[in-house]
Formats: sequence, C-alpha cells, structure tokens
Amino acid sequence: MSELPRFSDSDLPAVFRSADLASLSAQRAYLRLVRADLALIVLSAGVASWAVSSPEIRTVLAILAALLLAAGLVLTGIILQTEHDRNWFAARAVAESVKTVAWRYMTGAEPYETNLLDRDADDLFCRELDAILRERRAIASILGGKDASGHQITDMMRSVRSADTATRKEAYGRDRIQDQRRWYAKKAGVNKALSDRWLISIGVVQLLGAGAAIALVRWPEFKFNAAAVLAALAAALLAWLQLKQHQELAHSYGLAAHELGLIEARAAHVRSDSDLSSFVADAENAISREHTMWTARRDTAS
Repeated sequence: MSELPRFSDSDLPAVFRSADLASLSAQRAYLRLVRADLALIVLSAGVASWAVSSPEIRTVLAILAALLLAAGLVLTGIILQTEHDRNWFAARAVAESVKTVAWRYMTGAEPYETNLLDRDADDLFCRELDAILRERRAIASILGGKDASGHQITDMMRSVRSADTATRKEAYGRDRIQDQRRWYAKKAGVNKALSDRWLISIGVVQLLGAGAAIALVRWPEFKFNAAAVLAALAAALLAWLQLKQHQELAHSYGLAAHELGLIEARAAHVRSDSDLSSFVADAENAISREHTMWTARRDTAS
C-alpha cells in the first residue's frame, strides 16, 4: 500500500471552491445586515425612551427614532432583495453535494466503480456536477471568481482514484471521515458554548430590565425608561440566537460525529472494492443527511 499526501479542499473540483467561497461571502453579508438591522431597532428604542420636558428636544428625539427605524426598514428591504440567506444555503448545498460526489468518484464507490474506463468515469462524474449546478441554476451568477476556470477533476483526485483499494480506504478514512468527525465535534462544542453564553446574556438583560421597571415605579421622575431599551435588547439577542441556531447545531453536530465514529469502526472489515463502495456510501449518506437537515432548518427559519 502506497501512502498518498493529505487531501485538502484545494484538491476538490473548481466548482466546489467557487460554491464554498460564494456561500461564505453570502453568509457574512447576510449576518452583517441582520446585526445592523437589530442594532438600529435597539438604538431607536433607546432614543425614544428619553422623557424630556423640552418640546424641542422631544421633537428631535422623535425624529431621530423615526429615522433609525426608517434606516432599519431600508436594511430589511435590502435583506429581502439581495437574498443573501438563500444564496448562502444554496451555495453550501452545491459545495457539499460536489464534495460527496468527488469522494465517491475518488474511492471508486457506486456508480464510479474502478472497473469503469477512466473516460466513462470522468464523463459520469462531469454529468453529475452539471446536474448539481442545473438544480441550483438560480445562484449561477455568484459562482464566478478565479476558481471558475480551475480543473473539475484535479490531479490529486486522479491519484486517489488510481491507487489500490487499501490506499483509497486509508485516504478516505483519514481525509474525509476523520476530518469531518473532528469538524463536527469541534463545531458541536463551540455551538454548545455559544448557546449557553447567549442564553445567560439574555437572562441577565431580562433581569436588568425587570430591575429597571421596578426602579421606574420607585422613581417615576427619572427621565430615561431603561426597561424599554433592555426589553428591546433582550428581544434582539433572542432573535440573533434563533438565527444562529446554536442549540440545534450543537445537538445535530454531536450526533453526526458519533454516527461517523460508528461507521469508521467498520473500516477494519473493508477488504475489497465492493466493501469500500458500501462503506463510502454509508458514510456519505450520514454526512448528506446531516447537511439536508441543516438546510431544512435554515429554510424553515427563513
């Protein structure tokens, strides 16, 4: 058995790299807009919460609050028009689908069995990539960039496919299953910590809001309604938590890591190309299932 160099995302088809970059870019743009929109809502609540005696100042504050809300309305319109969230999900679906097909091709899993002629396997693989792109044709405009002219079947992909069964199994276990398991496990931990942090923050803000409301009863002459601002802040934090779905992701990523671990334990019994094909199919189905559930949750949330 010969040992292959480590396989990385840069060795995947050019369409994967384009979709991966497009997804990350759309995600960043969408989250920036949502953060700004929520911040404007909280700022507007803060401005409107001043109970000043001067009519002129009250007028200025009212106008400022209205302008902040109007700016938020504009941002909401931009969010709806640009559809960064849909582009984020769609591009990620393309990237993950391409990754799955590429690993099936490299390992000789069904339908890319090693008894196929290279020409036939390559043709089948390219047809599959074309089908993936056609299914998501709405995002074709964001899949440009420098990677658009790269190879769809890279030299490293051909090297893995041409290796013997044991070498392909080793490369798949190391660079696909173990790499994906580590990613799932890390993300599960990160999302659990973030979920706890955000929930504690929301609880603290709510507690402060309750205290501010009581204080306003005790000192009604106070000019600033902090309770209203803290209520708006708590609502904004809760909206952000729901958007990020840290709790759900911690749970699903943790389960996916364990499921891949159970599949990986069967690697010792892989002896033939047929065994490897079944092994890869089970692993890729597990990965695809988690991603499909993620996409469904995101579609429901949006």
